[in-house]
Amino acid sequence: MNGFAFRSAGWLGERILSNHNQRHFEQGGEAYARNRPTYPPELAQRLARLCAEQRLAIDVGCGSGQLSVLLAVHFDQVLATDISADQLAYAQQRSNLIYRCESAESMTTPDGSADLIVAAQAAHWFDLPRFYQECRRVGKQGAVIALVSYGVPYLEGVLNARFQKFYWQNTAGFWPPGRHQVETGYAELPFPFESLPFPELFIHRDWNLEQLLDYVKTWSAFRCALEQGRGLIFERFGEQLMGCWGEPRNLRRITWPISVRLGRV
Repeated sequence: MNGFAFRSAGWLGERILSNHNQRHFEQGGEAYARNRPTYPPELAQRLARLCAEQRLAIDVGCGSGQLSVLLAVHFDQVLATDISADQLAYAQQRSNLIYRCESAESMTTPDGSADLIVAAQAAHWFDLPRFYQECRRVGKQGAVIALVSYGVPYLEGVLNARFQKFYWQNTAGFWPPGRHQVETGYAELPFPFESLPFPELFIHRDWNLEQLLDYVKTWSAFRCALEQGRGLIFERFGEQLMGCWGEPRNLRRITWPISVRLGRV
């Protein structure tokens, strides 16, 4: 097995298995910021257009600020919050973007100040009744609220069948309960606001094999499998995927569907 194959197919390795409790690996913002797909600029643009004014947007559960920086193009000011200081440490900076380490259920934003409140790939972790109460407090009359998620990606050709089997069958027991809400595009979450339609959007990336496997390593299911001593399931997946990928450096199109629960406060 050549060097690249060892990094990609035998991607767990003794070093990772022995250090999997390190925070930068399990929950670290560095890996998340580097290996997660970023949102298309059209998402922020369309959300901004729905607002009567573009003075303040709040990105709740912002992680490493992937959506926050896109919103900063369209709003006078963006407040991005997350409970993970480690995620915020790797967030991208903009002059009109402020990061705060605070919970979704207890914002320090003044009453009636926000034109947009968005939570991207985060709402399934919130205490929703308390979060919605905060949205009503900080949002202006008619402010837009958006729960954004991106679902299970699909790949090209035969790669997709292998990936889908791995996701839906091999990793099913390692995901936290809230993952179901992401898979259904938040359609089953309670949403006590006036609903609005939102156009179909996708995330598209052209990645090589190593990039895809690095993305999979950011999954909470991967961390759970390591903690249970079941990481070999993921290593075998890397080997199997390599067998049908072709040259590991070849780029393959990967697509994530974006779902948006959209409403007004």
